[in-house]
Amino acid sequence: MKIMAIDYGDAHTGIAISDRLETLAGFTTVINTRRQEEVVTQIQSLIAEHGVERLVLGYPKNMDGTLGPRAEKCAALGEILQETTGLPL
Repeated sequence: MKIMAIDYGDAHTGIAISDRLETLAGFTTVINTRRQEEVVTQIQSLIAEHGVERLVLGYPKNMDGTLGPRAEKCAALGEILQETTGLPL
């Protein structure tokens, strides 16, 4: 199964896609945009192009374990990705 790992940022979103054995990241790229809609569109294109079956999304916590604004943004993106792709997150 191919898994896509997503590191969502304000201006740059890192993408890594595993090989079928889930051992190595066989493909990596960066989505350079501040627009969440464009990030979602490009992720959908990469899912289709590479046959991705599962998503992993970074969920950053503060050093003391609390959640901050970045975690909230990632959670919101995660909900959108689940709705638009139908893939498990």
